[in-house]
Amino acid sequence: MKLRVNLYSDTLFPPELRLSFLRLNQATLVIVVGLLCASALVFGLNTSLESDKAQLVQTKQALDAEKKDLEAALAKRGPSEALVAEVNLKAQQLELKQKLFGKLSQQEVLTSYGYSPLMTDLASVADSSIWLERIQVNEKSYIFEGFTSSPESVPLWIERLKTTTTLKGHAFATMTMNLGENQPLAFKLTSDATPTGKELIK
Repeated sequence: MKLRVNLYSDTLFPPELRLSFLRLNQATLVIVVGLLCASALVFGLNTSLESDKAQLVQTKQALDAEKKDLEAALAKRGPSEALVAEVNLKAQQLELKQKLFGKLSQQEVLTSYGYSPLMTDLASVADSSIWLERIQVNEKSYIFEGFTSSPESVPLWIERLKTTTTLKGHAFATMTMNLGENQPLAFKLTSDATPTGKELIK
């Protein structure tokens, strides 16, 4: 009894990979260009914040001087309802300006010492095996979400991150991986500013 086997059947061919080297290179190029554009945008935003901060400082100084003049006039003349109301109004305006100044300074720190250097460092350690989808900066902690072509690439990428200026001294507290349907391997990485923190892979 003879048995014929069709060696040209489609079922015998290896499945076609959805993720090719060319696509990985294209994705890496898109990421690098995106990071450079984001750095330029953050630089422009930082310049605008510095201008607003300088103007706010001048306004605050003027209000402070006016408040002192009114307090001096009040001390000489004695209590006056209109003058007291004006002093209270100036005090409230000054307090509001101080709060705005604090908020603006906090935003300036995040843009100057957060995103811009971080984007440069991420571009310096980027490769074709990892591409980021979302970056979140919260004071001194960072959250990275993205995809990878192989799970072994993520720990190597983490080691390169630890050598950058922005993330030097940071430990990575948690990392989760998830393989979705018809999607590359997704990961989420959270950093901790505490040098003694430990890196856990789930």
